Amino acid sequence: MQGTKDRLLQLLRERAVRHGKFTLASGEQSDYYIDGRLIEVHPEGATLIGEAIYERIKDLAADAIGGLAVGAVPLATATVVACHRHGLAIEGFWVRADVKDHGTRKLIEGNFPDGARTVIVDDVITSGDSVQRAIDAVQARGGKIVRIVTMVDRQRGAKERFEQAGYVYDPLFTKDELLAVQGAR
Repeated sequence: MQGTKDRLLQLLRERAVRHGKFTLASGEQSDYYIDGRLIEVHPEGATLIGEAIYERIKDLAADAIGGLAVGAVPLATATVVACHRHGLAIEGFWVRADVKDHGTRKLIEGNFPDGARTVIVDDVITSGDSVQRAIDAVQARGGKIVRIVTMVDRQRGAKERFEQAGYVYDPLFTKDELLAVQGAR
């Protein structure tokens, strides 16, 4: 679905990239920021994200898709909707930063099956620390990570980290692809 990917890249460039001085979740300083939420909650953007991730995971026989809240929630939601449209049953979930002290006291929200073949998603990945917390929670429930998908890899070591750990890491775009026409580094 090259048209889907091209349009998603265009939307990311138009709506999500900001230049200035930013501190990232990793603590790293950056002269640009990718605000994936501006795409994830946009009607066309959410549709394109769901379709693009569906294309990456449709043949994996995955049971669940999700990751750490908040970044993974809209991606998992868009993807389960796309999967449903294509006749593929997959459960969405998200991992809380902390276990709630009330209600069900769950770390993983959603109908996450124990031992699930799992796709982990996040909007933008720098070092992979946030994704690792989601991986740890899934593996504590016996889940097997079958792929890690991100909208944008900031190319700051996550690829090497995940590959060294034996995971398949599959970014939709890299920072270089995203910023190629904008001249930023």
